[in-house]
Amino acid sequence: MAVDYDLVIIGSSKVGIYAAHQAALLQARVALVTQSDRLLLPDNSFKSQAIAEIARLNYKANNHPVAEASVVSSLNEAQTWAANVDLVQQTQNSLANLAALGVDVIADTGKFCPLPRLSFQTTKRQLRSRKFLLATGTSFRAQCPPERDKEAYLTSDELWQTDLTGLGAKIIVVGGNPAALELAQTLVRFAKEVVLVMPQPRILSSEDPEVVLMLQAQLEAEGIKIYTDAPVKQIKTIDGQKWLQAGDFALTASQIVVTSDRQPHITGLNLKEVGVKCDRRRVHVNRRLQTHNPDIYACGDLIGGYSLPSVARYEADIALKNILFFSFYRTDYNSVPWVISTQPNFARVGLTPRQAEARYGRDLYIIREYIADLDFAQISAATMGMCKLLVHQNGTVIGCTLIGDRAEELIVVISLLIRHKIKLGSNPLRGLTTPVLTAISPSMSEIWQRASDNFYRQKLRQNSPLRARLQSWHSLRRKWHQ
Repeated sequence: MAVDYDLVIIGSSKVGIYAAHQAALLQARVALVTQSDRLLLPDNSFKSQAIAEIARLNYKANNHPVAEASVVSSLNEAQTWAANVDLVQQTQNSLANLAALGVDVIADTGKFCPLPRLSFQTTKRQLRSRKFLLATGTSFRAQCPPERDKEAYLTSDELWQTDLTGLGAKIIVVGGNPAALELAQTLVRFAKEVVLVMPQPRILSSEDPEVVLMLQAQLEAEGIKIYTDAPVKQIKTIDGQKWLQAGDFALTASQIVVTSDRQPHITGLNLKEVGVKCDRRRVHVNRRLQTHNPDIYACGDLIGGYSLPSVARYEADIALKNILFFSFYRTDYNSVPWVISTQPNFARVGLTPRQAEARYGRDLYIIREYIADLDFAQISAATMGMCKLLVHQNGTVIGCTLIGDRAEELIVVISLLIRHKIKLGSNPLRGLTTPVLTAISPSMSEIWQRASDNFYRQKLRQNSPLRARLQSWHSLRRKWHQ
């Protein structure tokens, strides 16, 4: 039986729209089912980022040595502006643009049917395809056991849909994930009293402690009170006041925002009947991004992990290569950069220092450079942060953790080095005279030139024969001029 499509994408999430666009450019016959009564699946990430940008301007206005604090915006003004920007962004990524590329856009919902052959049944059509891609995304849907009063809190998704003028002065944010950190900092920069509660022993517990502590120090310096090792036990409303018990602490607030439970949009898809394994948190896939049904793939935060657009797009690209060509491409997140959009940004690519030390031992060089040493950091009054670059003794870049202003842009340089296996070089003499990384000065990108020079200096210090030859060479040159 012939199929109608090369690929049917389930879900009009941002990554679903991206995948449809890329598949159409590759001349595939593609259909996209919105799987929603709206054209676009709910996604508040862009809106929250827009409000965070206004919060950054507020902070700069209040803290820059020569800024005027009179330009500070209110949370309500920021929400209005973000809604307008989000509307423009949705227009640019509209389903009409996909239809113009030849994508068959189906504004409907449906479910998988296993017999007589795997297909996707909407209310009006049965879609037959070689492969299917799940891209329905996730949302925060906090679980509500008896000790949680649902009226006592909002999820972060619900927060951005409410009128923020009535938010109140004291906010408790629950969660230790990137979304919680970004939200807490955004709110405190709009003059809210913010408390961050998390069950983990520290924020970003899987990341490098030295760099994470710098981020935590910044959050606390801005006035955010952080409670760690504090799992939430109760959330209630008592006499009109929101009340939370976290660990041994009893806290009250005008509003509680929960960011800890992200759930996939998979209700009604009939996944179990077609052999797709999933649970409350994610859809299970292998490294090819296939579910347990090899004809159904999935990508994005639907499959677990942090909700990060750069990672979701990478997964969509891998899935498309396996779907449209040959199914032997596997995910390798080693060269995929990601960023947490706090200020300063927290970005990483490759291995963490702990992972690299366990794998490479004494062959590893750990290069530390501080943002405050850059001329441009002094000019822009953004001196907080550091770079920790990991390099093998043969010059192979293994990983990088970076915290600082514009880290989301700077980290791409190291991603390219890792992805294309560009080495710094093992010869320190050649490296110091012909640097691999040359930066504009003054600029934040000088951090990479300083880091590469640091690596070559360390190599030179450990190479006694080369240092002796250099000294002999210079001594000989001086004698020639006598």
